[in-house]
Amino acid sequence: MSARVSALSEAPLPLLERQILELVAEGHEDPEIASRLGLGTDRHVQYRLARIARRFRLNAVVRPQLVDHAYAHGALAAPAALHPLLLDANAYGLVRTLAAGRPVNAYARLLGLKPYQAQYLLKKTRARLDATSRASIIRRAWQRQVLGRTQFAADLASLHDEGPQPPEAGHWVIVPLLSGYRLAAPAGGPQPTRHLDVPDQEAADAASRFISGRLGFAPLWITQPANPGDPVRVSWGRPRSALRSWPSVGPVRPSRDADLHLTQRA
Repeated sequence: MSARVSALSEAPLPLLERQILELVAEGHEDPEIASRLGLGTDRHVQYRLARIARRFRLNAVVRPQLVDHAYAHGALAAPAALHPLLLDANAYGLVRTLAAGRPVNAYARLLGLKPYQAQYLLKKTRARLDATSRASIIRRAWQRQVLGRTQFAADLASLHDEGPQPPEAGHWVIVPLLSGYRLAAPAGGPQPTRHLDVPDQEAADAASRFISGRLGFAPLWITQPANPGDPVRVSWGRPRSALRSWPSVGPVRPSRDADLHLTQRA
């Protein structure tokens, strides 16, 4: 049964349903979608969305969840990635709540927020992502690499999963590499050593030049993989904890480019 569900969820959507879901993801309202696609009434849009939910084996028609599921399983082409965006912990949690199909009020209760505070958080998050609807929040989150398959999105999720509000979040650094953006956090506290695994020596050199000299990123060193073709590791913090698993090839001197920084607002 699990194989059948996977096959159904990853199967291409019929053209009309794909067009409807793409317009929903862009933030269009049902009457506009019906008019643009010649469907007559918005009830036809709702009927098609219900068909999509059944195809995805989802329990209900929750539009943000439909959009995220379609991107994650290839039923819709994911939007092109733009410069990544960092959200605070509450906004990030709200985006993941919407993508999972859970109600905003349930997430607000988890945070101890009142309903009006939850609506303010939703409004603020929508504005931060330049979205017009809850479904378009998901599309914009995939574009800005808050969600998605990119390594930056994985780095972001990993760092946020360390706690409800990582204390060093204000010092996270967006590292630009030829292979894509990465997210690095300073070492300290419960994480005395941190690292990035990057594709090759060139990427390791670029990453180390970008983050060297910053608060929480010293000492910094590069280690080679045990097997050819494996990632190269850039580490910082307490060297001894890193030396237990990977042999060091020596520290990296602070870069002249250390004063450079990548703006977190595109």
